[in-house]
Amino acid sequence: MANINIKVNDEKVPLNDFMEDMLKNLLLAYLKAAKGIPEEIKSIDVEIEL
Repeated sequence: MANINIKVNDEKVPLNDFMEDMLKNLLLAYLKAAKGIPEEIKSIDVEIEL
């Protein structure tokens, strides 16, 4: 199981197993389609400031 933490305005957003799997698979699919990404992905850090 992936360990996914999301915060919005420094407040943690609770995720169920389905949402964690969906986010993990979405990010992995995006990264695997990109060039220059290692074949073995051990961790992904994403931070977005709006």
